[in-house]
Amino acid sequence: MGASGAAFTTTIDAGGWDPLAASPLDDATLERGARAAGVRPDRVEPPFDEDMRALVLDLVKGAIEAKLPPLVRGAIGPPEYGLVVGYEDATPKLYVRTYFDPTDEAPTVGWEAFTGPGHGALVFLDRGTSPDRATLARTGIDVAKAAADASDAALGSWLSALRDESRWKDPKHGGTAAFADHAMRTILHDKRRAAARFLRSVRESLPARSGAEVLRAAEAYGNVADAAEKVGVGAFDPAVALRFVEGGQRRAWANALEGAMAHEAEAHDALRAA
Repeated sequence: MGASGAAFTTTIDAGGWDPLAASPLDDATLERGARAAGVRPDRVEPPFDEDMRALVLDLVKGAIEAKLPPLVRGAIGPPEYGLVVGYEDATPKLYVRTYFDPTDEAPTVGWEAFTGPGHGALVFLDRGTSPDRATLARTGIDVAKAAADASDAALGSWLSALRDESRWKDPKHGGTAAFADHAMRTILHDKRRAAARFLRSVRESLPARSGAEVLRAAEAYGNVADAAEKVGVGAFDPAVALRFVEGGQRRAWANALEGAMAHEAEAHDALRAA
């Protein structure tokens, strides 16, 4: 999360409020994350013909035997990434793990799940060499600095939407927006908690003055995560939507988000100084 830069970004679909827009699903983030993990990504995109299906199944088998299960995007539910964790030769079927598994058992999917880049794209991982920690630190900090203005703008649009009462007048659409806000807030909390942990973990790899600034940024990002956690993250239930549409919790989160934006600004200043 830190070395890929995903921990430092904020992306919001200001118009439709699609919570998936808050997830770091771009190819550049995937490439940086893979390098940080010491692997090289090799993307294979459907649809697959008969010959390609045989090749893909062989690649899956080899990846699982090498204990480097391939990523798969959108095999179940929205086009998030999951993992292929097993296979059946006879059918054939692939066992997958995603955030949208309907049960505790790993569900199986057939070739019908592999229809395009957002639904069934596979990313195989080949072992490479891991970069040193100073390189990881600088890569993450560079992304954080480059993304600062766009991240601030996204948070500003989020705050404006929370305070736009017309968006919340219709209980049905307001409930959907409440779910989207909760998902985006959970993602923001996860990102900023990861940012704080990453910066604290790499400070020893940097010169003393830079390390001090990195610690200041980590503290600021930790405050952003705390603000999101106090309002609510994690499991979503109908009571959350009700409180949001009625306005009490929504206004509390708007105030907390406004305060979090000041912490974001402090973190950006610290990373520029670092």
